[in-house]
Amino acid sequence: MYGPLNGVRVALVTLAVLAALMALVLGYWTVTLILLIGVALHGFGWLYLAQQAKGDTDQP
Repeated sequence: MYGPLNGVRVALVTLAVLAALMALVLGYWTVTLILLIGVALHGFGWLYLAQQAKGDTDQP
């Protein structure tokens, strides 16, 4: 389900979180908010797709 690019996805999300933390430390509130919203939306999308994949395997 996850494929070979899952490691790249994890690295990019991790770097986005680190960038958001650095923006927070430096006082760039808007950048922090945008990055964290993007990471959260990505996470919700991943959860949705994981649930869809579970439903696909339950059917014969």
